[in-house]
Amino acid sequence: GLSEARVGEMLRSLTTSANPTLASYAKLDGIHLRITAKAESEDTAQDLIRTMENQVKTILGEHIWGVDSDTLEGAVGELLLKKGLTLAAMESCTGGLLAATLTNVPGSSAYFRGSIVSYSDESKISSGVDPTRIRRYAAISLEVAQAMASAARKNMSADVGVGITGVAGPSESQDKAVGTIFIGIDDGQSLNVIAPTYPGNRQRIRQAATTLALVELRKTLLNR
Repeated sequence: GLSEARVGEMLRSLTTSANPTLASYAKLDGIHLRITAKAESEDTAQDLIRTMENQVKTILGEHIWGVDSDTLEGAVGELLLKKGLTLAAMESCTGGLLAATLTNVPGSSAYFRGSIVSYSDESKISSGVDPTRIRRYAAISLEVAQAMASAARKNMSADVGVGITGVAGPSESQDKAVGTIFIGIDDGQSLNVIAPTYPGNRQRIRQAATTLALVELRKTLLNR
C-alpha cells in the first residue's frame, strides 16, 4: 500500500546511515529493503543489522509482510492458519494464477479450498454470479468482482472469498483500459473492492493483480 517514494520518505533518517546502509528496490511483490553492515566480525555486523531492522519495523509497522526468504503467499497462509480460516477464489483475468501462487506453499490445503477460473460471462453466471449484475455493470467492474468473491465463498463453504476481474490484454474489452483490475474480498463481515490500474504486458498485469489480491487479503485478515 506504499509507494517506493513514500517508503523512502518514511525511512529518510535511516537511509543516510553510512554503516549499516539501507537501500530500497521496487519489485512485483512490494518494496524490498536491504540492510548491509560492515564490521570486524560477523556477529558485530549482525548486531548492526538487527538494530536497524528493528528501527525499520518500528517505522513501517504492519506494512512489512516478511523478512529474508518469506513470501507474500506464505504470509497470507500463516494468517489463515493462525485465525483458523479458509479461503476460496474466483478468477477471470488472472486465469488461475492466484491459486497457483497460493498452492506454492506446502500445506496450503489446510486453508485453501480452491479457485474457479471463470473467464467468460457464462462461466461466471454458472458459478453463481447474478446475470443481471453483469448486464447492468459489465463483467469487468467493481460490482462483479464483489459478486465473484461472494460466490466463491459460498460455493466452496469458505470463510473468505476473493474475486478478480480485469483487462490483461487489448483483445478483452473495448470500454476498459488495458491494465484495469477489480479485486473483491468477502470475509463474511464486510465486502471490500479495490480498483487499481497497472501498465505492462499481459503477464505483468496478471502478476500484479495476483500480488495485489494477496496484499489485500493480508490486510483483511489482519483486521479480523
